[in-house]
Amino acid sequence: MILLADLRNRFLAFSLYNGNREQVASFKTMVDKLKSADEYALSLRQFLLLNSLKPEEIEGALLESVVPTFTKRVEKAISTVLGKKILLFSHALKTGLKIRMDHPEEVGSNLLSAALGAIDDYQKDSLVICLGSCLSFSVVSKEKEYLGGSLFPGIRESLAQMITANAQLSEIELTRPGRLIGKSTSESMNSGLVRGYMLLLDRMSEEIEKEYGKPLLRVLTGPDAPILKDYLGHSYLYNPHLLFDGLFDIYEKNTGKK
Repeated sequence: MILLADLRNRFLAFSLYNGNREQVASFKTMVDKLKSADEYALSLRQFLLLNSLKPEEIEGALLESVVPTFTKRVEKAISTVLGKKILLFSHALKTGLKIRMDHPEEVGSNLLSAALGAIDDYQKDSLVICLGSCLSFSVVSKEKEYLGGSLFPGIRESLAQMITANAQLSEIELTRPGRLIGKSTSESMNSGLVRGYMLLLDRMSEEIEKEYGKPLLRVLTGPDAPILKDYLGHSYLYNPHLLFDGLFDIYEKNTGKK
C-alpha cells in the first residue's frame, strides 16, 4: 500500500492506493492551525485502524502541500506513524511533465499533480478544472506539457467574502437555484454563486479552447466540484481521484516502484 496525502488550506486528505493504481480508502480531516503533529498523527492512526491496516503494511508515502506553514508538522506526523521517512512533493521530484511557464517553480504542486493524473488517465489534451479554495483551469497536452491556465477565487471563498463584507448576509447551503431571478436572499445568493460559477466554467472553457486552437477534454475535480458537477451536463468528466492518481504516478517515478 502507498499512502498519499494532500494538504490544503481547509483540509488534509489521505488516500491509500494499492499496487494496481487503485484507490482503496480515503479520509479527510479539517486543517486547524492549533493542531499539533501528534493530533494529525492521531487522525492518521484512526484512518488506518478503520481500514484494518497496520503502519508496517504501508511501504511508503508522499505528501503534497500548498500550506507551507503546516507542512513540517504534517510531514512529522506521517513519518512518526509509519516509522519511516516520507517523500515531500517539490519541484526537484520527477513528474514527467514539461512545465511551459515563465516561472515553473511558481506552479502549485496540486495543479501539477492533477494535470499529470489527467494525462496518465486519459492520454488526451486536457483542461483540468479544480474547484477548491481557488477555482483553477489548467491546460495540459497529451505530450505531457503543462501549458498554463487561469485562477479565480473558490466558490466557498466567494461566499465567505460576501458574508464578511455584508452584515445582512448569512451562511447558506450551496444548491442549484430553480431560477436566476431569486425571490429570497438565499435564492439570490445561490443564483449568483452556483449559477454564476456554472456560467463561468462554461464560458472560460470555451474561451480557453478557442485560444488553444482545438477541443480539450474537460476534467472536473476538487473538493467543491460536487456542488456543480451534476448540473454541468456531459461536457465535463468528473474525477474525484485525479490529484491522487497523479501523486501515485509521481511516487512511482521517484522510487522506481512498479
